[in-house]
Amino acid sequence: MRYCKRAKGVFKELNQTPHVVELDQREDGHNIQDAMSEIVGRRTVPQVFIDGKHIGGSDDTVEAYESGELAKLLGVASEQKDDL
Repeated sequence: MRYCKRAKGVFKELNQTPHVVELDQREDGHNIQDAMSEIVGRRTVPQVFIDGKHIGGSDDTVEAYESGELAKLLGVASEQKDDL
């Protein structure tokens, strides 16, 4: 859960609202997780996609945020902060 909060936090920092699928709140969550494993090779959450491109998990998303790449992918200006 901590990793999901970190990933959501970077979107909040960029004033963006991501589309979030809460697998633990869906009856088919395990099926989605199985499909995700086949697609990206990971069952762990979160897994972040932007315009169909797999960014990665929480650490990858935070790294993309810190480098400015996430803002670039989202087409927004960023104010980089290191307090996550």
